[in-house]
Amino acid sequence: MTIRRRLAMVSAVAVAVAVVAVAGASYFVARQELLAEVDASLVERIEIVARASGDLRPSFRQQLAPRPFFGPPEGRPSFDTLFYQLTLPDGSSIVPPDQELTLPPPGPVGRAPVISDRRIDGIHVRIAAADIPSLGIVQIARPLDEVDATLAGLGLVLAGVGLVGTIGAGVVGLWVARSTLRPIDELTDAAEHVAATQDLDARIEVDRGDELGRLARAFNTMLSALESSREQQRRLVRDAGHELKTPLTALRANIELLAKAEDLPADERAALVASLEAEVVELANLVGEVVDVASDRYADEPVESIDLGELAAEAAERWSRRTGRAISVRTEAAEVIEGRRAALRRALDNLLDNADKWSPAEAPIVIDVDGARVTVVDRGPGISPADRSRVFDRFYRSAEARRLPGSGLGLSIVRQIVEDHGGSVFVSDVPDGGAAVGFDLATTAT
Repeated sequence: MTIRRRLAMVSAVAVAVAVVAVAGASYFVARQELLAEVDASLVERIEIVARASGDLRPSFRQQLAPRPFFGPPEGRPSFDTLFYQLTLPDGSSIVPPDQELTLPPPGPVGRAPVISDRRIDGIHVRIAAADIPSLGIVQIARPLDEVDATLAGLGLVLAGVGLVGTIGAGVVGLWVARSTLRPIDELTDAAEHVAATQDLDARIEVDRGDELGRLARAFNTMLSALESSREQQRRLVRDAGHELKTPLTALRANIELLAKAEDLPADERAALVASLEAEVVELANLVGEVVDVASDRYADEPVESIDLGELAAEAAERWSRRTGRAISVRTEAAEVIEGRRAALRRALDNLLDNADKWSPAEAPIVIDVDGARVTVVDRGPGISPADRSRVFDRFYRSAEARRLPGSGLGLSIVRQIVEDHGGSVFVSDVPDGGAAVGFDLATTAT
């Protein structure tokens, strides 16, 4: 069953329950009011008999009804017809002459009138009975045919109203469901269109501020993100292919040269082999970085508490051994953050690799940790204002950087890791020469 039909059915059922409840309450109240009037009139007549003085037994042997018990044309007693019966202490009963209806023997009653319903010879009557001292048990009954007919008519009216209301609620619910779920239909059509055509430019017009409008806007945002991701993938493949051409071309040329130059001197051959090895290393590094950018290799790493000061000290010691360069760490209120250790280690290593590439061999590198802000300061030529906004882009290399080994992916990997941790990257110049490149991380107090 579709959601539209479910909503229509729920609306119809809800209205039906409400109508039944209201109709039942109305019917009950109307019945109680009508019977209350009948009871009041019966009790009033019982009290008249109780207040009378003298022997009333002869009166019960007379015709007391104001009109014939069974008048034309239906032969049924009217509402104002009364039936009387007096039960004497010895158990005998006195009934008015010509009264064709005999009331049932009374049960135990007291002086207060007792009201009961009985059906006698097919006639529904309301009976009031009371024990009157020195007289006996007096029973006065009134037919309820007209009351029953009124209640039956009311029941038919309420049933008709309930039926019409339920059908109307179903129709209105179907209309409301159709208009309300129209954005979902548009979402479905858009999703099917995207699945069939791979067209991520499709968008849904949003002109409402409710939950469905929010869903439509979220769908548009998802399509925008998918479109951006696909464009980034295409650009990554295109840029990676362009970057791979240079080392592959060099490898091919050197290999062809080795194959043709059989009498090449040993020193030239050794230099050529060393060049091949360097190209292979650069190519392997480039492929590894492309894989890192294209995949979230650190997604499965568990999140743990990491002291940024300790992480910086470990990186400084590791790079000092690797490069022989002096690397110092300045720590000021380093914070403990929740993150993935291997990913943040890779980000810090890439920053140090960038600083090592640009700094003179004798110049020191400084890692500055201030709270959750980590900055790597080098003593290189600095970064020009035109390049600062692009140094974290994939495969971006300035004119000066193209003379150095590298792929242009190191700093883009830093930005990807930092943004995955809810942080941001930055770059600035150092007043006395060099560049400061680093990141800020969202922190969790520990």
